[in-house]
Amino acid sequence: MYIPLHGHSTFSFLEAISHPKNIVKKVKEMGLPAIAITDYTGMYGIPAFYLAAKDEGLKAIVGVELGFVQHLEGSYLAKNIGNICLIAMTDEGYYNLMKLVSFANQEGLADKPKIDFEKLKEWSEGILVFYGGADSRMGKMLISGEKEEKILELHQNIQSIFWEHCYLELVAQDEHLLPEVKKVNQLVLSLAGKSWTNIIVNNNYFYPEPKDKQAREMALSIKDGTKMYDAHRRQPAGQYHIMTEKEILTMCEKNGYSEEQAKSWLANNERIANEVDMKIKLGQALFPVYDAPQEIKELYEKHKDGMILYGE
Repeated sequence: MYIPLHGHSTFSFLEAISHPKNIVKKVKEMGLPAIAITDYTGMYGIPAFYLAAKDEGLKAIVGVELGFVQHLEGSYLAKNIGNICLIAMTDEGYYNLMKLVSFANQEGLADKPKIDFEKLKEWSEGILVFYGGADSRMGKMLISGEKEEKILELHQNIQSIFWEHCYLELVAQDEHLLPEVKKVNQLVLSLAGKSWTNIIVNNNYFYPEPKDKQAREMALSIKDGTKMYDAHRRQPAGQYHIMTEKEILTMCEKNGYSEEQAKSWLANNERIANEVDMKIKLGQALFPVYDAPQEIKELYEKHKDGMILYGE
């Protein structure tokens, strides 16, 4: 069974267009037991997603797609910072996911929210990682001319953190229309063989139905400040609705992969979904620990006796 593990809601602001409730509704209609949302750089839509899935009796797989670099102190252009996808497998993984997202948007913000090896290792417990496609870190490295040996080294470093919870992702899009996808998919197959890494398959959805394609392109135009009649506006080639298993298999066959290969990748998606064991505790507020700068602490100590506290 195909369980989508990579996709985006309207909370990937102006990159995707569907509210989490509508995604859950579509998945329910398709007869799927679970789906993941991996929005860019944030988890704003997770409460609505989790509650909607719970109401429909579905499993909400909580994830995020973050920028990733080897070392934060390095110099990177925003366009060259590739992504990785992270999924919370346990309650602890959910809390660690929030820590990583908070760090990426506070400390790793220069040019683009991002994390590095150090933070990934520090908050890895209970998390599963996967990556593939032209926008992934490995995809950016390949397209910029990096040698496969260097990309394999990167992968093995991440694999050493997550072990069996590290996967490579094959993107189910038309490789004839998207040569970069084909190039990265071939790399995925090569790295999987050299590192004994399992492969999952996704098309990376951005809207529920095929008919929503133009609405998404309109959102992209708003974000980019272009007009719908502009010749150079973003018009992503490919199919980015929530695909059925049949559509995934057909796309894999079109790209020259065997049915046996495709079904083995689909089985990995399903196994991950079955292994997710995470429950969000509702009815409570969670706030990050914030250590104020020393001058703020001194200012507080100086004036605290004259403060009026709410509730007094």
